[in-house]
Amino acid sequence: MASISNTHNEYAAALDELFDKVPKAVLAAIAVSALTRGGDQLSEAKALLAKEWEILNLNGIVPQRPCKEAKAAMRQGEAA
Repeated sequence: MASISNTHNEYAAALDELFDKVPKAVLAAIAVSALTRGGDQLSEAKALLAKEWEILNLNGIVPQRPCKEAKAAMRQGEAA
């Protein structure tokens, strides 16, 4: 299966030139902080991120489907 190389979406476009300038580690820190209420639910970060990825994909915002690791994180989050 060919990989999907589409890295832009309406959310990335909203960031304009910052999308290309902000390091991936910074975007990850912002995402985890937002999803875990400032780090208060840090132990749930992987499951929350994976679930949000799935939601964005199902709604056509990102074409990339959650990877197997993300699916596993969602299952572990549901079990917790």
